[in-house]
This record gives sequence, C-alpha cells and structure tokens, in this order.
Amino acid sequence: MTQPQAARTVWRGLACTQISLPNGDCVRVSDFGAQVLSWTARGHERMFLSERAVLNGSAAIRGGVPVCFPQFNARGPLPKHGLARRTVWHYEGASGQGDAITARWRWEAAAPLHAEFPHGLRAELAVTVAPDQLRIALSATNTGSSALAFTGALHTYLAVQGADIAALQGLEGAAFWDAAKAFSPAVQSGAVALGEEVDRVYARSAQPLELRDAAGTLQISQDAAWPETVVWNPGPALCATLPDMQGADWMRMLCVEAAAINQPVALHPGQHWQAAQTLQVIA
Repeated sequence: MTQPQAARTVWRGLACTQISLPNGDCVRVSDFGAQVLSWTARGHERMFLSERAVLNGSAAIRGGVPVCFPQFNARGPLPKHGLARRTVWHYEGASGQGDAITARWRWEAAAPLHAEFPHGLRAELAVTVAPDQLRIALSATNTGSSALAFTGALHTYLAVQGADIAALQGLEGAAFWDAAKAFSPAVQSGAVALGEEVDRVYARSAQPLELRDAAGTLQISQDAAWPETVVWNPGPALCATLPDMQGADWMRMLCVEAAAINQPVALHPGQHWQAAQTLQVIA
C-alpha cells in the first residue's frame, strides 16, 4: 500500500469504514453514531473499547469516541448525551490529501427532533488520519426556521497502559467543577492520575494536554470553539456497577473530552458551527 485507503467493511455486525495508512496506522469508524472505535498508531491501540460494549444498536457504544450531540449528559430534555450517538449516520466517502485521508459522515434531524427540541439540525463528522495523528471535527448547521441552542462533546475514551504510571498533564493549577463530589469547585493539583472516580469539567487549556503512560506520550488539543474539557474515569467503585464495563476497566482508560457545556452554542437559521479535537502521538 502506497497511499492512504478507506475501505467499507462489517465489524462485529456494524457497518464500518476502515482507514489505513502506508505506515501501518489504522482507524475504524462505525456508521452507528459515526463513532471512532479504534485507532492504532506506532503499533499501539490508542482507544479504549469495552469488551462488554453493546454493539447491536440498542444502546450507546462504551468506548472509542461517542459523539454527544445535541445535548451533553442530562442537561436538557433529550435522552442522556443526545440522540446522535444512538443513530446511524450516512457515510459520505473519503478523500486523500498527501499522506492523510479524511472520511465524512452526515446526520440529519428533520424538525421536530424531539417534542422538546422542535428544530431542524444537520451534523457532520470528519475523521482525518495522518501518520501518528487523528483529528475529529464535528460541525452543526441549523436547517430549520427557528433559532436553536445545543451542547455536546467528543467523549474520547483513551486507552491507558500502566495505570500506576499514567498521568494527564497540562491542567495543573486549573479550576474545575467536580461532578464526582457534588459539583464542588476545586483547583487541579499536579497531574490527573488514575485511582478514584474523576468527573471534572475544566475550561479549555490554551496549551495541548499530554497523556503519558507505558505506551508513550499522546498530545491532546482542541479548538477554541470547544470551550471546556471534561476528564472522566469511573474509578473502581463506579466501574464495578457499570454493566457494559469490566471491573478493572477503569485502569485501562481515561476520557479526555472536547466539550461545549456551560454556554450552549446558539445557531440562527442557516448558521454553521465547527470544532475539532486533535490527538498526536509525540513519543
């Protein structure tokens, strides 16, 4: 193989696109939820996907990069994390750009999406794979006749190798809201490490974050249009209660999510919004 390739395939019953680079890097994306399920770079799997993830379309898939849209968590009238991650997106094809390739998906919500969300809305997801790099861009267009507001996130489950040494750096001294502790405000002291439940919302860092573990260093950055960063790990107690995770899975993952939460994104009819998260293996 001398050029990046995107091939349609079926993986465990899911219609998927397999994106491959000449250097061996590869990404698998499911049409269900337009969800990245796997990213292999430098010989290591960089995404966590639970072995107990539900893959039959009856529930959101635990792992990879769920697209939380057009609502984050339960902060609104829609089901938790919106509807986009629970529906099939339309695959629009892929195009190469030098040593990179971009695959695209589209999600259409004709009004009314929901009794409490009577708007026309279109979302598009662009997944760009380059050597050692994965970029995921979400865009939204108000296709209806009335103004709307949405929240959302790229709920990125990063694989962790070596829970005892894994650490997320770059948030030191940053203020955050701690949902694991009754949404109390706090300030980050040192790196974020695995151990107890972590469910925190930070303002976006101006500098990229770095996840360091036994596999090396992964740099994580997000556009300014994602104003918040969510960091989540269930810890041992909560993980043991989640039916689509195994008891020790909390030691193998850390969610670092590009998000728009505190201030909903407002779109007038015809208006467009876009924001991306970029993952780069740097060591």
